[in-house]
Amino acid sequence: MTDKTPPASPPPPGPDGAPPRPSLPRIALVGANGYGLHHRRNLEPRRRRGEIAFVGMCDTAEVHEDEQAPVGDIPVFDDYRKLLDETDPDVVIIATPPPTHLPIASDAMRRGSDVYLEKPPVANLEEYRRLYEVMTETGRNVQVGFQALGSHAFNALRDAIEAGRLGRVEAVGVAGSWRRPDSYYRRSPWAGKREANGVLIADGALANPFAHASQEAIALAGDWPLAGPIELERLRTRERIEVDDTAVWRGTNLNGVRITVAVTVCGDRKLEGDVYVRGTEGEAWFEYPTDRLLLPGETEPKQYGRTDLLDNLLAHRQRGVGLISGLRRAKTFTGVLETVLNDPIPRLVDAASLERVEDDTVTVLKGADQAVEDAARQGRLFSELGLSWA
Repeated sequence: MTDKTPPASPPPPGPDGAPPRPSLPRIALVGANGYGLHHRRNLEPRRRRGEIAFVGMCDTAEVHEDEQAPVGDIPVFDDYRKLLDETDPDVVIIATPPPTHLPIASDAMRRGSDVYLEKPPVANLEEYRRLYEVMTETGRNVQVGFQALGSHAFNALRDAIEAGRLGRVEAVGVAGSWRRPDSYYRRSPWAGKREANGVLIADGALANPFAHASQEAIALAGDWPLAGPIELERLRTRERIEVDDTAVWRGTNLNGVRITVAVTVCGDRKLEGDVYVRGTEGEAWFEYPTDRLLLPGETEPKQYGRTDLLDNLLAHRQRGVGLISGLRRAKTFTGVLETVLNDPIPRLVDAASLERVEDDTVTVLKGADQAVEDAARQGRLFSELGLSWA
């Protein structure tokens, strides 16, 4: 599924009707530290090759230097409005905390820029509606940073589903088991908090590190809206946090496909992000962070490449190529996120089920890695698996 927003108008003809020489796309970055550093490292080689003009970056804190992406002579601002006014960018990349996404993206589009918006795009369906209205009103484009949707393995799996290799798809499950040390929840004042200054914060396992898991499951199930509310179980293993570090949600979409997403950042065994797609004629396995795919009838997973979402956005502007992760595609995910954020503070797991390991303390929830795998493959909630801590 791709968006069909019309591409930007081509530049006017050159002298004597000669074909115009395309100008370099002018790109600005709002949020230059944190995950913004990833974008700087992505932009720097393109800038050096003369493919883009990196016209400015903005952050409310001092911008950190980096060997792979030096600041150099790139203009730096501490107010994004001044950045927009003085640099006139074609594309604005937004890598700021989620509560700031709506105003910054709206201002950028109203000033004539297309937007690359980091995930999650917004926190609830009302913000989604408002952002979508600005996009429609201005005729601009919004690409959401669900990079895994650019996976060629994802496309190969969708092609196999559409070709009938799995039969009728009945269920999609995702299992993720990572580790986050206690210091992860000290990385910022809002880390691990349910809200800050009255604003709900998307920092739990479902909403932040495993947001891709939910979006991948929704997309592989056919990009249909969900039929009714989701079932949700969220747990925490640390008393000082207010968000989930282990969670599962389940729902059924309007096409009748059951979706189950089970994740933890308290695992003993790592599962990068295993997607199981079960149909009436077979099952496929897809590891979305690594772009590996195993289809029915194959004995070994194949490694695939990935299309960069910024490149896709630029190709959309220049040639009308469909957007891979346009805002339209994020609506169902936003509804799931809204449910997660409005859920009360998760239940604290009993200490008898926990183990503390490593110098930078990591909390391991006993059996969590197997639990997320069983939940995803069987389409069950934790409470249906006979787990003492669930």
